[in-house]
Amino acid sequence: MKTKTSILAFALGLCISQPASALSLEDAILFVLETNPEIKAAEANKQAIEFELDQARSFFAPRVEFESRAEGSINDGTRTSDLTSSDDAIFGYEVTGRVTQRLYDGKATRSEVERQAYRIDAAAYRVLERAEFLSLEAIRVYSDVLRTQRVTQLARENLTYHRDILEQIRSGFDNGILGIGDLQQAEERLFLAEDTLLQFELNEMDTRALFLETVGVTPDGLNAVPSPAARLPATVEETLATAWRRNPTILFFQSDVGAAEALSRTANANRAPTLDLEAVTRYGDDMRGFEGEVRDASVGLVLRYEFQGNRKRGEREEQVRRVGEQRARLLTQTRLVEREVRQSWANLQSALRRADILERQATLSRDLLESYTQEFDVGNRSLLDVLNTQNALFQSEVNLQNARSLEVFLKYRLLAAAGILLPSLGIEPPEDSNAYAASAEGAPGVSSEPVKLRDDARGFSDWRKSVQSE
Repeated sequence: MKTKTSILAFALGLCISQPASALSLEDAILFVLETNPEIKAAEANKQAIEFELDQARSFFAPRVEFESRAEGSINDGTRTSDLTSSDDAIFGYEVTGRVTQRLYDGKATRSEVERQAYRIDAAAYRVLERAEFLSLEAIRVYSDVLRTQRVTQLARENLTYHRDILEQIRSGFDNGILGIGDLQQAEERLFLAEDTLLQFELNEMDTRALFLETVGVTPDGLNAVPSPAARLPATVEETLATAWRRNPTILFFQSDVGAAEALSRTANANRAPTLDLEAVTRYGDDMRGFEGEVRDASVGLVLRYEFQGNRKRGEREEQVRRVGEQRARLLTQTRLVEREVRQSWANLQSALRRADILERQATLSRDLLESYTQEFDVGNRSLLDVLNTQNALFQSEVNLQNARSLEVFLKYRLLAAAGILLPSLGIEPPEDSNAYAASAEGAPGVSSEPVKLRDDARGFSDWRKSVQSE
């Protein structure tokens, strides 16, 4: 793969005022991967979540706190016989240091680290998804520019043909060989050819503008789009098997399921108390209504458990259902990817057959036009026959160019649906598309077990009984 330095140098070369150089399909894709703002946004999101993982890891470390205070106080009560108590207002200060080490929390911290790791992997797959999608979009606009250039050239040739025909008809009309109807018919077809050229030129300009928006450079000096036929899977079943393993959208939602399961484990940890080792030291003078110096320290274990109605159980139940929600979304996306693969495969097979038919039609139209022209010259064919045949030839050639372009693009679309577009082109995806975190943190794999909808006693039958007893 080209390095970032070479990509940036390439971009700089495109920006300075020099004669246009060739822009290969690989160069266009590399430029998209390096500069497209959608990919940059996805990369920034992934990097931000990496810092969230750092924050989660920090809960394993001791928490160190320092506190200092200065205050005025008075002690005029009778609760103590301490001789140091003051009847008058005194002013003092105190400095406190506290170190707390969490010893046990029901694996809540561990589950939070695993959740953030899965979120990093999901964000990485989102980067890969954006990279594959925008690379496919770059291929589409690249091939569209070439296609519109070719069909616009066909429209120019069609216009030239009609101008030549009009000159011949006008000469025949001036010599009294042809009638006014033939002349008017030739002029009408010329106007139609001019209008067609204007439409094609406008379409070409629109396509060039879309290329500039997608790729970020003007589409000058484009090369022919190579066919990726040799890289395609042999069957639709093989393509589906590859997509289930490598499609970044499926992988993204799998990581989302992993994050939801980790959050459910975090919520389940609220069943357990927390146990901390705390060390506290204080130093101060004339504090809380007592005169004199304060200098003490303590070390101890602190066990905490919180009760607040059904909040904890509700939190556990909520997260169980969030897991079910994410699994359902994964299933939905898997079905959408399968549909995309099957539709792309069917469209490709249809495009291959259609291109072959249009090739034969265009060849026959050329032969037919030549035959009709010869017959028109000897008076055996009308001008309308010749012009209609020329129009049929023009349409068949335009349709053939469109079909060939679509055929090549559908092959790339099939690779993208399988999740192997960039590897098939020999292009490495962005660095931030690497999903490493869940494996590095030793997070458990995504569970394939059905979601347990409820682990308490309030099932449907219990609910009905409670209603009947009211």
